[in-house]
Amino acid sequence: MRGAKPSLLFALLVWSLLILRFGYRYGTGDQVELLPYSLYLHNPSLYPHDFFIQGLNASVPNERTVMAHLILPFINHLEIFCFLMQLFSTVLLVLGLQQLTYRFIHNKYLAWLAILIAMIPLNDFALGNVELYSECFQASGLAVAIVVWAINLFLDRKFLATSLLMSVATFIQLLEGLDVMIVLSLIMLFMVVVKQIPLKTFVAFCAIYFCTAGVYLVIILMGKMGHAPGNYTAVSNAELFKILFAFRHPHHFIFMSFPKVKMFVFFVLTLAALVFYSEHSSKTFEFVLLGLFGIIVYAFAVDDFHNVFIGNFQFYKITIWMKFLGVVAVVGLAEEFYTAKWHLPDMFKIERPALIVVALLSWLVIIKFNEHLPYHVPYQLFGMKEKDDMIAICEKIKEVTPPDAVFVQPFDNTELKFYGQRSSFVEFKANVRHKNFVGEWYRRIHLLYGISEADAIQGFALKDAADAAYYTTDMWQFNRKAGYGITHMLVNRDYKPPYGTLILANNSYAVYKL
Repeated sequence: MRGAKPSLLFALLVWSLLILRFGYRYGTGDQVELLPYSLYLHNPSLYPHDFFIQGLNASVPNERTVMAHLILPFINHLEIFCFLMQLFSTVLLVLGLQQLTYRFIHNKYLAWLAILIAMIPLNDFALGNVELYSECFQASGLAVAIVVWAINLFLDRKFLATSLLMSVATFIQLLEGLDVMIVLSLIMLFMVVVKQIPLKTFVAFCAIYFCTAGVYLVIILMGKMGHAPGNYTAVSNAELFKILFAFRHPHHFIFMSFPKVKMFVFFVLTLAALVFYSEHSSKTFEFVLLGLFGIIVYAFAVDDFHNVFIGNFQFYKITIWMKFLGVVAVVGLAEEFYTAKWHLPDMFKIERPALIVVALLSWLVIIKFNEHLPYHVPYQLFGMKEKDDMIAICEKIKEVTPPDAVFVQPFDNTELKFYGQRSSFVEFKANVRHKNFVGEWYRRIHLLYGISEADAIQGFALKDAADAAYYTTDMWQFNRKAGYGITHMLVNRDYKPPYGTLILANNSYAVYKL
């Protein structure tokens, strides 16, 4: 079935199953760094004292600029826009994955099985805590959906169209496009050396990218290296590494912090990919091999030499493609091995009804029976999100507190900024990457949550320690001493601060005016 066309119904089924398994977020999680920034660009009177928003906007353009401005025309219809864009990004991705998979797996249903395996049980088995699929609409999701079509074009030797698509992907999400473009460029260079393509093709391929996305990347890099407004002192590269790489984002950057089971699965899949594609596709083999080499170099540069410049490439983003190609390779090898022993029938007559029925059943469970699932994921879908007490109280915050209020909130809270539309003293999830703000962000985190880079554990694993410090009664004295102007605190309902007035509460949470 190599001539099979991508199935839209299958893509819609996969989207339904992904939401059933991983849930859906709106205004929380990774969107805390995007949607509030779009709100601010639309209405600059919002977030007047918010450390993240003001720090992010101090350096323009920044990594959120393009996507935030693309959202602006839809700012009054954000909820439906984000839902439709998450649907569009996922369907576009799955259609592209089908097109890629059909190149190597003859049977359509085995190709579909490979996609399902890669996207559901193995979705987060790439390295660096990166995934093909995200439970909310964000720039990386759209960029990944574009990149898969660029890879397809590359394998079809449509190099100039590939470069154009990679440029678009880079504008939307810098590293999703850049990391893959680096590997594709190296493959092209090798093709020039062995005289498979003329030099002018390689030059044109690179020129299209560097004259578009490349210019944008240089501007972003210069902005991060230059001075930004504010009274904060820029940190050194060594301090930046300790704070952002080792303390805040070890799950993205530090190889030795990755779970061993994920390392094992990833390298097994990579080995399978090298074996399979060595016989089936030289360009795909080279992609996996160069990706593996790049990961090894990157891991040494970051883990051992603490190189911030190389670290900023977050090269582990390439592993989502290596993992997927590895799954395709395993299924492809199984198909070849068992060709004489099995025959999967073409179920065309019942295929479409079956896809529709399973998708509808998935949505029935999501809407009516999600509380009975054996796992807990957020379903922040339109009216369903109102069941979340944190979202509910944050929406009330917007109504009962002044626009210039400054909040402190629990360590892992991401609901306040978007739903409450109020400034935060500091947040762990939303952090500014500019050197001028990293040191102050770290100082505030340590002050509020009592955690530091010296702790034995790092990243979000610090939640228990951070919560214990946050709910220590004498922690609130720092506000008067330092004069940060914090006006409100969001806490669990059963916590009563030593001073302050209760102004809002629901079954789980409360807000105190200090």
